[in-house]
Amino acid sequence: MLHKKLLTPQLRLNTLLIVSVWITLFSAKGVLAQEINMDNLLVRPAPNMEHVCTLDPTDIDAHFYIAPDRELAKNFQAAATSTFEVDYRVNIGNACGDTTWPSEVFEAFEYAMDIWSVHLSSNVPIRIDAVWTELEGNTLGSAGPTRIVRDPDIGMANTWYTLAQLSAMANRVIRDEIDGVDHDIQININCNFSAWYFGTDANTPAGRIDFVSVVLHEIGHGIGFIGSIVVPTDDDLEVVDESGSVGLGSPPIPLIYDRFAIDGNLNSILNTAVYPNPSNAIFDAVTGGRGGLFFDGEDALFTLAEFPAETAMLYTPEEYAPGSSYSHVDQEKFSNTPNALMRPRIDRAFAIHSPGPLFCGMLSDMGWPLGVGCLSFLGADAQIAVDTNQIDFGVSNEGSTVQKTITIRSDNDSEEMLSGGLSVDNDNFSIIGETAFGLQPGIETQFTIQYVPQNDEQHSGSLTIFHNANNIASPIVIPLTGEALQADQVVRLEQSFPNPTVAAAGTSPTIPFVISEDSDVRLDLYTIDGRHIRSLVNNRRTAGRYNERPDMSNLASGVYIYRLIVGNKVESKKLMYVR
Repeated sequence: MLHKKLLTPQLRLNTLLIVSVWITLFSAKGVLAQEINMDNLLVRPAPNMEHVCTLDPTDIDAHFYIAPDRELAKNFQAAATSTFEVDYRVNIGNACGDTTWPSEVFEAFEYAMDIWSVHLSSNVPIRIDAVWTELEGNTLGSAGPTRIVRDPDIGMANTWYTLAQLSAMANRVIRDEIDGVDHDIQININCNFSAWYFGTDANTPAGRIDFVSVVLHEIGHGIGFIGSIVVPTDDDLEVVDESGSVGLGSPPIPLIYDRFAIDGNLNSILNTAVYPNPSNAIFDAVTGGRGGLFFDGEDALFTLAEFPAETAMLYTPEEYAPGSSYSHVDQEKFSNTPNALMRPRIDRAFAIHSPGPLFCGMLSDMGWPLGVGCLSFLGADAQIAVDTNQIDFGVSNEGSTVQKTITIRSDNDSEEMLSGGLSVDNDNFSIIGETAFGLQPGIETQFTIQYVPQNDEQHSGSLTIFHNANNIASPIVIPLTGEALQADQVVRLEQSFPNPTVAAAGTSPTIPFVISEDSDVRLDLYTIDGRHIRSLVNNRRTAGRYNERPDMSNLASGVYIYRLIVGNKVESKKLMYVR
């Protein structure tokens, strides 16, 4: 039975769909357990396939949302650098009673594919076996690679990769070389969970679980967020005996993910002098007994450079959790951060429609070819030029609007697309329109930055430009400044400084004033008894802040009056001068 959705013109060109209904659900326990040697290609079942990631919900309403890059979201098809083939299946006879994927579920899954399509780069379509089925309890989904593979001529020596990754690196359809393997990734989604949110707006209501985030998470495991540590458990997922039995398979099969795992003392999990394989020492590490485990990739840590106290901590709870321990980032450390996607549990009222900087850095370290979505978080062979190093909005009035433009250019010398995004850190400033860019070499674009002061004072903030160029460190921070008077105020005369001014100290007074519109300005100095001494300013000035420094060298000690006239507004103040 074909899903009718396949017959509509709404299918995206970057996603080929293969839909059929199978009566029986694929069983991970039915795959071959032994290693297969096919010329240079070695093939094994994925580790822990009987206990792949089983994502569960929390009872927390996080109210934390990260939508995909808006510019990329507008151009998913044009920006896509990888394709997905999805075999949508239904486990017939499940408690849900569905015989096809419900349309809203199908569309949300498709949307998740679109997001991943701009973050990975692969000429080989990534084929997914997606099953709409009943899962135990509140388990939201489970996923993993169908096989891990090793080719001595590709990638890191003596290292295993997921089927999808090695295919992308080798630029060949490796699954077609393996008998009985039709997919790169296996995903099961719980059709019987009652609190799904299938919207694609990254605005999950309270009490609901965002379906798109769950799918993005599960695909993350299928493409390589998975380690090969094996802990023996019984059928109830209880640890049987960790002493001397925990290791990286037999014989040792380090996945590329394992290559970057270190403990709290900077020891590699693959260092057999510290971690004999198998050993209870490995069990200690995977349950946090060695200071935790961390991902120690250069690009991964680069994405955390703004947060010096933050390291790429992996999930190692004291009680080993099959399918969760070690193959996730730490639950608490990465809550409500852009790197929250790959935590072992997902909050309600939460959506993160991006792999996030850390995961993209990890993929880069592991050798995954990356698309523009991930490259925007990393340095690449692109070069950026920005036409200003600061933006001053001058002086205006509370509630008024002032706009400035900034030009970003991808230099002709760039070898890759320049991509990135902008953000501001002060509510008085905002970005009008799109906040992301993807520029081919030689192309430039302009962004409009707006200043709407909310009160009558000086304001400062920063425009942050994240980018993937290698000629200037990311992010570029552009200072933003502006000042506002009250809504109907044209001029403000301020107290001189220093006051008193002591000539012996080598100082002279500074008289500050602010005008919010171009005006004729007169500033005069008087004695305390009203005798005019001299005019300090008598001309037309543009809106802005001014600091006048009168020459007091031939005046006696005493109190003086300075008076400012702007239009029909007159203000005056006193200053004390000591010779």
